[in-house]
Amino acid sequence: MSEARLYEWIEGCRGNDRQAQEAVYRYFFDDMFATCKRYTDHPHDALTILNDGYLKAFSNITKYREELGNFKPWLKTIIIHTAIDFTRKQKQGTQLIHIDNIREQGEDDFQLSYNWKHEELLQHLKLLPSVTRLVINLFAFDGYSHKDIAEELDISETTSRWHVAEARKRLKVSMQLVQRKKDNQL
Repeated sequence: MSEARLYEWIEGCRGNDRQAQEAVYRYFFDDMFATCKRYTDHPHDALTILNDGYLKAFSNITKYREELGNFKPWLKTIIIHTAIDFTRKQKQGTQLIHIDNIREQGEDDFQLSYNWKHEELLQHLKLLPSVTRLVINLFAFDGYSHKDIAEELDISETTSRWHVAEARKRLKVSMQLVQRKKDNQL
């Protein structure tokens, strides 16, 4: 699809044209839905996040400026913030534990000989506690810094680092178990 066509749709969305909104929704659906699925265990919740995010995007589309960058990253940022808001609502009444005295684990990553498919990795992510999954998604997949995560989630940078280290540790164990099973089946 051409950039000109996309900008026609965006202009249509600015005019509240339902067909243009549907075209934008369908065009970016797969990428945005994949982003949402990383933040929740349930496909229904992912769809709720997606639809709420699109509603926010369409409501604020007049704030989008082409000269500041591509539309897709702008939309993805809204979807990510919607996922964060959704997680906060799900955790109302639950306090986040601030772990300020734990040093960050080393950056040594584990090596796995098996090439993991996207859906398999998502299954492993779903095993993580929700806040840890949220932090690792923001850090590893969406490029947020620990400072940005701390500000966004109202936690300390040390706590953000702890969640990343914890996610790595749990993912390593989970993925190694599956890899051993696959290796034994060969």
